[in-house]
Amino acid sequence: MNTIPDALKIYELSKIWKEAAYNFAFWDKVNIDWDEEYKEALTRVLNTKDLYDYYLELKRFAALLNDGHTDVSFPNEIYQDTDFFSMFPVYFAKPGDEIIVVGISEDVKDDIPLFSTLVKIDGTDIHDYIKENCYPYLWHDNEAACGLLVLNNLIFGRRGSGAVFTFAKDGRQFDVRLERTDPSKIVWYQAEPVSQSSGAQRLFSSSDVHTVQITDEGIAIIRITSFEDDSMPQKIYSCFDELKKAKGYIIDVRGNSGGNSGNADAIAAMFINGDFHSCYAETQRYEPTYKAWSMYREDFKGLSLGDAELKYADDAYSLKAYRMRKNVFYVKDEGKAVANTAPGKLNGPVAVLMNQYTFSSAEDFVDVMKMYTEAIFIGNNTGGTSGQPLCEALESGGFFRICTRRCVAQNGEDIYNKGFTPDIRIIPTVEDIASGRDMVLEKGLEIIKRDT
Repeated sequence: MNTIPDALKIYELSKIWKEAAYNFAFWDKVNIDWDEEYKEALTRVLNTKDLYDYYLELKRFAALLNDGHTDVSFPNEIYQDTDFFSMFPVYFAKPGDEIIVVGISEDVKDDIPLFSTLVKIDGTDIHDYIKENCYPYLWHDNEAACGLLVLNNLIFGRRGSGAVFTFAKDGRQFDVRLERTDPSKIVWYQAEPVSQSSGAQRLFSSSDVHTVQITDEGIAIIRITSFEDDSMPQKIYSCFDELKKAKGYIIDVRGNSGGNSGNADAIAAMFINGDFHSCYAETQRYEPTYKAWSMYREDFKGLSLGDAELKYADDAYSLKAYRMRKNVFYVKDEGKAVANTAPGKLNGPVAVLMNQYTFSSAEDFVDVMKMYTEAIFIGNNTGGTSGQPLCEALESGGFFRICTRRCVAQNGEDIYNKGFTPDIRIIPTVEDIASGRDMVLEKGLEIIKRDT
C-alpha cells in the first residue's frame, strides 16, 4: 500500500477543513472550535504510518461535525486490501438498542446461536465499547440511525485483529474469541429461512430498488429501498391501472438510503391532488465584506449566537455581521413547486412504513406525505439527515462529503438529527426477527383493513 507524503496529508486535511469552514450547513448546531480541532488533527495526521490510519484520522476529523451527510470514505485501495478490510465471521442487526446475530460462518455456527444478543467486547459493555471505539469516527448524534455504520465499524478492520465477544442467549452468557479474516475465505452458514408475513401474492413491478405487490385482500404494498433510480417512478406508474383497483396502500421506505428527491416527489404525487411544494431548506450565505467589518467589533468577542440574537434583536445590521462572522447566516428556500405529472390520484387509506434507516430524499418523501396526505406513519423516527452534500475526491483515493444545505420540515417539525416522528412507534424485537414476523407491516395491513 502506498505511503502518503506529508505535504499531501496536510493538503487533504486542509481541504476538508476549508470546505467545511465555509460551506457546512450546521455551524449553529455544533459547539466546537473548528480551527483548534484542525490544528490538533494536523498533528495526528502527520503521525500516521499507513493509508488506513491516515483515513481513520480524516474520518475522526469529519465526525466532529456530527452530521449524517458529512463524512470521509476510504479509498477503494483499502476496501480491496484484506490486510486492512477483513471481517469477523458474524453479521449483526440493530433494530433497536440491542445488537443481534443474524448471520454466522460455518466455523462458529456451533459456538454462536443465531439471534444471540451481543453484550460485551473484551469485557466492556457493548454500548460503552461503541462510544469509545466507534463514535469517534462516525456521525452518532442520532444513535439509532447510525446503527448500520456502527455495525460495519465493529465487523471490519485489520486482518488478524481479534476480540472476545460476550453473547447472551436463553438466559445465559458465553464468550467466544473471534478474529478478522479475509471475507472471501468465509463460508457462511445457510440457516433455514424464516417465514414472512406480508401476505402479498401478486407482483406487478420490480427492480433493484422497488417492488409493487397486491395482496389477496386487495391491499397494494409498494416497497422502495432507494430513490436513486430515475426510471423507477415510470415503472411504478406503469402499474397505475392495477393500483387504482386496490382498497388501500402501504408505502414501505424502511431502510431507504435516499437518492433523488425528484423521484420521491413523483411517488408522493400519486397520493396528492394537484401540484405541491417539496424540499423546504436553509442554505448558508456568505458575504466576506461583512466578516471584514465584523473583525473590528469588540462587542462580538465571546458572544454566543443566542446572546447575539438577544442583544441585537433590534439591530439587523449587527446581527447579520455577527452571523456572517460565524458562518451562520442562512437564507430560507420555501420549497420548489412540483408539477404533479402522476397518471392520477390513488384513493384509499395510506400507511407509510419508516424507520431509523430512512434517510435523505426518503425523508423528503415522508415530509411531503405528512404535509399533503392523511397517511398514517408507522415504525420509528427517520434518520434526521437530509440535505445536499458537497462531494469531493481526494488525491489519495478516497472522498469526503460536507453537507451544504439543510432541509426543513414543511410542518415545522424539528428533524435535525431526530428525524420525522411516526404516528405509531414499533421497533422490532429479537423475537420478531427470529420468528420472521414483520410487526410494522402487520400493523400497516391492520390499519388499512380497518379503514376500508
